[in-house]
Amino acid sequence: MTAQLLTTRLVTPRLVLDAPTDDDIPDVIEACQDAETQRWVPLPAPYTRESAEFFVRSYCPHGVASRRYIVWALHGREGAPDAGLAGGRMLGALEVRKDERAGSASLGCWSGPWARGRGYMREALGAVTRYALDPAGLGFDRLNWEYVPGNEASRRLGESAGFDFSDDLRTIVSLHGEALEARVGSLRRDDVGG
Repeated sequence: MTAQLLTTRLVTPRLVLDAPTDDDIPDVIEACQDAETQRWVPLPAPYTRESAEFFVRSYCPHGVASRRYIVWALHGREGAPDAGLAGGRMLGALEVRKDERAGSASLGCWSGPWARGRGYMREALGAVTRYALDPAGLGFDRLNWEYVPGNEASRRLGESAGFDFSDDLRTIVSLHGEALEARVGSLRRDDVGG
């Protein structure tokens, strides 16, 4: 990776992606207390205000400072179609994390229950994957998407962004203290014409 890791603001037709702020803490709390989010994302349980403050004030800035990962908060873009739905709320979070393998990163995300089913995360994922694979952006050669079988929404999201699961790659992930087998899809710079 050649570019410096920064939380670069990304804009799509309906969204603005930027670093989470203190204004997002109430939405982070609500989203991360949601049963579906808790089921598939390795989060503290119970998820408290202190958990959300740590996420926004420590975890996210540390990723940028350490140059190991970036977390974007998704917000509705003012004046865009559907902008009123969010009412200024944080719609979700999307993370890109460097892998041990040079030139490779893994992605993960969660959506607030108020934002699901409207294609926001798919739109954000498209913007982030393009930026992450762009030599003038983050400059990765390969991105990975993991999902635990049973989380079909995650599989469909990865596939919609072009992640290829046909190699049948698998890995072990820890979720709520349990070791689970996850499927791994990949997206390479060449796959998106970068």
